[in-house]
Amino acid sequence: MKTGKAAKHRRKLPVPVWRWGATLFFALALAGIAALLLSDAWHRLRPSALHPKMAALPLILIGLSYACLQFSARRPRRELIQGLALGTAFGLWGGEQLLPPSPLVTLMDCLVVTIFVVDLSFIIVEHLRLRDHDLP
Repeated sequence: MKTGKAAKHRRKLPVPVWRWGATLFFALALAGIAALLLSDAWHRLRPSALHPKMAALPLILIGLSYACLQFSARRPRRELIQGLALGTAFGLWGGEQLLPPSPLVTLMDCLVVTIFVVDLSFIIVEHLRLRDHDLP
């Protein structure tokens, strides 16, 4: 683990700011889920134009929370990049809910699927490599 100038350069904001951001975005994501569930119950789970917009917000917020969390702890660079990629995937997933179908949305969807599959692949390969019989 690097310390000194390299660690200070990588994390420009103090850790409490990142933790505060992660906590705030997490709480807002949970509030967004509650609003989504109430709205869906109100509409009796019938499709509505509001649903994708309301579903987008918690996805974006939880992605931001997870991205902030990556900077609140010292982690190896590979884990930091994986965590940021996963947070980005959730943000993209939410973002594509807000956009009309287009090549950009298709690209965003491809990136989301790629990030999710690669992220889980790393976990699966690591457990298979270690012959770890306990599931993660």
